[in-house]
Amino acid sequence: MRKVISVRLKEDILREIDKQYKDMGLESRTEFIKKALEFYMKRRM
Repeated sequence: MRKVISVRLKEDILREIDKQYKDMGLESRTEFIKKALEFYMKRRM
């Protein structure tokens, strides 16, 4: 089951996310953030 969360980000970080997800061929900010979190979690374990 998926949950919805709200995240506040500084505008400069959001602009960078917007550039990155498009460059990576992803469909949305949400997809980018999910992949970034998955990457982070895998690296931490």
